[in-house]
Amino acid sequence: MRLLLDTQTAKGGDPGALAWRVDMVDPLAMHLRSAYWLPLGVLLALPGCSKEQQHERTSEPAASVDKNAGMDPELARAVAAASSRAKTSAPDSSGGPPPNGIFPPGGADAEIKAGAPPKITLGGIGSEPRVSLAPAQPKPGWRTQGTIELQVSSGPQQAPIPFELTVAIEAQKPKNAAADAGAPSDNVAMSAKVLAVKLGVSGIPHDLELAVAKLKGSKVEYEVSHDGAGTGYHTEVAPGAESVRDQLRQLSDALALVTLPVPSEALGTGAYWMATSREGVFGLDLVTYRLVKVESVKGDSVTLSVGTKRYATSKRFDFEGLPPDAPHELSEFQCKSEGKLVMQKGTPFPQSGDLDSSLLASLPLPGQENQAGTLQVQTHVTLDFAKH
Repeated sequence: MRLLLDTQTAKGGDPGALAWRVDMVDPLAMHLRSAYWLPLGVLLALPGCSKEQQHERTSEPAASVDKNAGMDPELARAVAAASSRAKTSAPDSSGGPPPNGIFPPGGADAEIKAGAPPKITLGGIGSEPRVSLAPAQPKPGWRTQGTIELQVSSGPQQAPIPFELTVAIEAQKPKNAAADAGAPSDNVAMSAKVLAVKLGVSGIPHDLELAVAKLKGSKVEYEVSHDGAGTGYHTEVAPGAESVRDQLRQLSDALALVTLPVPSEALGTGAYWMATSREGVFGLDLVTYRLVKVESVKGDSVTLSVGTKRYATSKRFDFEGLPPDAPHELSEFQCKSEGKLVMQKGTPFPQSGDLDSSLLASLPLPGQENQAGTLQVQTHVTLDFAKH
């Protein structure tokens, strides 16, 4: 997959406006392009759309994640208040989540510094019975295996491509265990390895199925802190699987969404908390807010509703997969998800879950006044680690 620069006639604008698009040159994309688009298979420019028109269409309250069903109103109001402070602040000041999704200089560090542990605000511990989700950090040597299905599209009008990946997740043992024996607990290195992959679309030629299967052996590596927050996500694609690298990036993002910072207290139905963390996903530096509520506790099983909102720490947009000559400066960034996860006492990774997420980035076109491109990705994630 590659991005091309096209010359198009702008609707209501000047002829010859520049537009970025994806040229899907891999065989899988060519076979499916009439009905399916890969994650970056989107127009990266809307030549006839002014910045004012685009902002009216895409902007939303920075705390829109508080609309999630089941989120506690008091916690939702707290996030909304932070958003309100940001809207009335000077452009170069901090004071909560920025309405355009991009922190001003120094704003992200005022919320949480890179490398800092997550900030967890517990709003209530809920009713009896209560179960502790701690420790959220896997011990070195811990391992689990399951399936993660990804359905990815470039918007509601594009049919998603379903990929099912069998993944083994393991907490790495220290390379020098003797030297680290007396060291305090720190981040634990994690490795998620693809054991198998299949495409959930019928009628695919055998050679294309083989191309998809080459993702086997690819890895996502990251770290988990003492409180359960993940950071430093990066991918290592298996030889020959470069044409489906985007699916590995989506796996990386899915892992980031379900790796949750959790309180140390035991929690019951109705418990809720907000977690603020600094994450690196898709090659971007992001401040992430999560609103989490305990929906139910049945034995050792805890069902959580989770709403996530992410903010860019600067206007620089070094999204993995964009070529060097594509636009790399943001004017707006909207990234959110919502869904449910089922956790098991003593297990630092969800047993199952479903999440919907969306990313929308506006990138001004160099030399094109009042024109901005868009990058849009919508994803549905289904987890099943309960059978393994």
